[in-house]
Amino acid sequence: MTLTLLTMEILKDFGVQPTLLFGQIVNFLIILFLLRKFFYGKILKILDDRKKTIEESLKNADLIEANLQKTKEQSAKIIEETQKNAQLLIEDAKKGAENISQKALVEAREIHKQSIKDTKIQIASERLLMQKQLEKETLTLVVGVVKKVLGRNLKDKEKQEITSGAIGEINKQLQ
Repeated sequence: MTLTLLTMEILKDFGVQPTLLFGQIVNFLIILFLLRKFFYGKILKILDDRKKTIEESLKNADLIEANLQKTKEQSAKIIEETQKNAQLLIEDAKKGAENISQKALVEAREIHKQSIKDTKIQIASERLLMQKQLEKETLTLVVGVVKKVLGRNLKDKEKQEITSGAIGEINKQLQ
């Protein structure tokens, strides 16, 4: 008991009254009980929910960042493939244009050769036609000359010699 009396006296010296101290302890425990019963659980729940929301947001941010990185990589791949495809299309177009150009050149040469052949044939036929006309005109002239010459009184032998000479002369000119 001496310890309790000693403790009480020390408390009195400091101005602490044991009955008030006990009442304050009881009030504190009641308030603590009420806070735990009605508010502490709700506050902890709100804090846990907020913690979960923050964690989910961080996970989502990480997922979004990973998806963004994947999207960037896919975009880079798509751009690279598109550039390769464009280059292949350009090369194919160049080859196609070159093939078309070569075909057109070959066709133009063939048309030119055919045109030259047709022109040569036309020139040859016109030349033959002109030779025939020349022969006709020459024969007509010879006949006219022969008639004039024969119109003079020539002997049969002279007529035959003149006709033979004219025919020989015509053959020379035709060749």
